[in-house]
Amino acid sequence: MPPRIRLAVAQPNHNILWDEYLELVRAADGMQYETFWSFDHLMPIGGDMNGSCHECYTTLAAFAAATKRIRIGALVSGAAYRNPAMTLKLATQVDVIAGGRFDFGIGAGWAEREFKAFQIPFGEPKERIGMLREMLALATQVWSGDPHKRVTYHGKYVHADDLFLNPQPLQRPRPPIVIGGGGEQLTLRVVARYADMWHGFGDLATLGHKLKLIDEYARGYGRDPQSIVRSTHAALWVGEVPAEVRERASGGRRPATFISGTPRQIVDGLKPYLDLGITYFILSSPGGIDLKNWQRVSDEVIPILN
Repeated sequence: MPPRIRLAVAQPNHNILWDEYLELVRAADGMQYETFWSFDHLMPIGGDMNGSCHECYTTLAAFAAATKRIRIGALVSGAAYRNPAMTLKLATQVDVIAGGRFDFGIGAGWAEREFKAFQIPFGEPKERIGMLREMLALATQVWSGDPHKRVTYHGKYVHADDLFLNPQPLQRPRPPIVIGGGGEQLTLRVVARYADMWHGFGDLATLGHKLKLIDEYARGYGRDPQSIVRSTHAALWVGEVPAEVRERASGGRRPATFISGTPRQIVDGLKPYLDLGITYFILSSPGGIDLKNWQRVSDEVIPILN
């Protein structure tokens, strides 16, 4: 049986009013998207660099309480932004509030400006990814399903003494682990060992190359590479992309490439990604969120994807 093709939506946690943010997640909850992804940044990474920025886990907890169906997660949370054991406690609570609808998106962190502002040691990539790896090693122990299990863990970067998490996450064996990042020597090895899903960026050649590495590394860990869901962003637009949307999109860091047209043309446009084994697409909005387009993709594209 072929894998199910899934679409999700995302909205950064910066430069948006809280009421608007809550309206978006409630709207998405009424559509057919798999997950609503927030971001985990401590200050804006684009647009107004002095604008608002909502803290990740309190935001996700509010989203969990405000929705009934859609899954929620961060794309992705920074392993170094908080004490790692505390991050797992926060993530557990979000899963409980959501009734088991939480995806644990996690990465090493990259925005040096944030680290400096909050006086979080930035270090070298190997140190940040080392913390990510050790956090996930701790997660696999403490998310055991037993709320009374005590875990003591001492790595190079992550430490816990007599730690237990009660309540446990509602999902079994644990919330899905989603890792973002593309570093070929360090990050992708962590993906191959721990991830249930990898979220990557790049053109088809880049994605294909990194997926081959993930497959190779996964086999080295004794894992079936196909057990790791492959994900990327996709800018989808039903109909002709309005000129003003293209103009706004081109003002970003890179020109936006839309897959647009009829629903069937959009599905055909995704085929090269499907051929790579990518089955999870996060609807990006380089020209800004357009709820009418979200609704059309939900109503007209998702039903024919599978």
